[in-house]
This record gives sequence, C-alpha cells and structure tokens, in this order.
Amino acid sequence: MNLQEKLLVPCVSAIIPEKEQKSLNDKVIRKLGIFNSRVHLVGMYEAVWETNDETEKQLFQEVIPYIPRMLIPRWKNNLYKPQAGILDLTSDPPIY
Repeated sequence: MNLQEKLLVPCVSAIIPEKEQKSLNDKVIRKLGIFNSRVHLVGMYEAVWETNDETEKQLFQEVIPYIPRMLIPRWKNNLYKPQAGILDLTSDPPIY
C-alpha cells in the first residue's frame, strides 16, 4: 500500500489530467450508488484519520465538500458500522 501511494498516485496525478480524474470519480460514485458511496467515504475518512498525516487530513478537508464531511458521523453510525464495525478492534464486540 505504501509503495502504491509513493509511486502510483504521483504518476497518476502527473499523467492523467484533473478533469479526467474527476470524471472517473463521478463514474465510480454513479456505479457504487448513493448508499455504497457514503459507506466508501466513511471508510476513506477512517483511513485518513488513522494515518495521523496532517497533509492527508488537509487534502481530505479540501477535496470533500462541507456537507458530506458533516454527515460522516451520521453515516458512520447508520451505514458504516453495521457493515464494517466488526472489523473495528476498538469497538465493543457484538453480543450474540
């Protein structure tokens, strides 16, 4: 993952114009649908905040619009945790 971030991401950024990157992003969101794109956004947020990389956090704040950022806690509780919460080692284990 680190190798991809260090090599692949800068290459894509340098070679593929920003307009095409945004177009691909729009296609991914359309393909995922509203529900899954929200779950994906929460996952991205979790990954960025776990890295403790201030540059990544700042980039997330700049790229993701304000309203979706404000909805992340709600989507995390309502959408993300039911699907991925079991993977969170800091959360309480489910009671069966």
